[in-house]
Amino acid sequence: MSVVVGLSACALSSILFGSMFVPVKKCQSGNGIFVQWLMSAAILLVGVAVYATQGFPEFEPLAMLGGMFWALGNLTAVPIMNTIGIGMGMLVWGTTNCVAGWAAGRFGLFGINATIPTFPILNYFGLVMVIVGGFLFSQIRPNESQSSSERSPLMVAPDDDLADDLVGGADDSDVVVPRGGAVPTLLGAHRNQKRILAITVSLVAGVFYGVTFVPVIYIQDHPELYPLAPKTGLGLVFSHYMGIFCTASAFMIGYVIVSRNNPFASSRLIGPSLTAGSMWGIAQSSWFVANDNLSQAVSFPIISMVPGVIAALWSVFYFRDISGLRNLRLLSIAVAITLLGAICVGVSK
Repeated sequence: MSVVVGLSACALSSILFGSMFVPVKKCQSGNGIFVQWLMSAAILLVGVAVYATQGFPEFEPLAMLGGMFWALGNLTAVPIMNTIGIGMGMLVWGTTNCVAGWAAGRFGLFGINATIPTFPILNYFGLVMVIVGGFLFSQIRPNESQSSSERSPLMVAPDDDLADDLVGGADDSDVVVPRGGAVPTLLGAHRNQKRILAITVSLVAGVFYGVTFVPVIYIQDHPELYPLAPKTGLGLVFSHYMGIFCTASAFMIGYVIVSRNNPFASSRLIGPSLTAGSMWGIAQSSWFVANDNLSQAVSFPIISMVPGVIAALWSVFYFRDISGLRNLRLLSIAVAITLLGAICVGVSK
């Protein structure tokens, strides 16, 4: 029965994680700081509901650290999504997410108990497959957004359009294109630089996502240090989510100060961002349930990689960020290799 519950939790978590940014992607989202703050508010509300169902157990401040790690990674999610697409972004950061989570559990990093795989060769083979898949994902070249409402450079406010950078904000009729197509060349080079930067930032974000559970696992692995701590993962959800809200709020306050009380805060983002946050809160709670019923060794590879596949389907069939025979072939091969690697990592333990 616990296996069925665990696998069902994995399925629910993967679907929600893979789809949560769809409402936000349809809006002009700026640099993502306001989006994350709204998401964190919805996440905290979900956390309060879970906290109540668990009987308001002991609050553990250390679990907030995991929430802070997630918020640091998620701060880059919207700019990445607006630069390389929702599918490619999730697939790339899912790779380092899986590797970081694997390393923490395999070698007992940060004081948690090491999990020695039953089949070490299969374990390392799976890890190599995940890394190879991540490299293939980085070779995909997403389409440029056709709608101006979906276009914003990485970590730059949406009103700083690429054309303004190149031609000083002139109208199309005022642009003089030099012989040999210098402006298209500059456009292509600029887009390639943004793509490389987005991939690099995605890889770093994945590391933060990968260590999100480390403080929670540390608490569970050291009952002698935390005798009053909840015994189940759900009991630590509220503490974890409070860390997210506090970190996101700190960034929002800093953003308001730096922007001199002129942040990008569109009212159209409120509903989509709250929806995304609610979906994430439920998905993460499901992940805690999966960990309790299957162990993190099995649930982590599944939930770190499958959402990227679901997001890729949104990119291909709905947003059309990824198209063309070469890109679709690369995507299919990379997904197959990465899923094979994730399965091998899970089975090896």
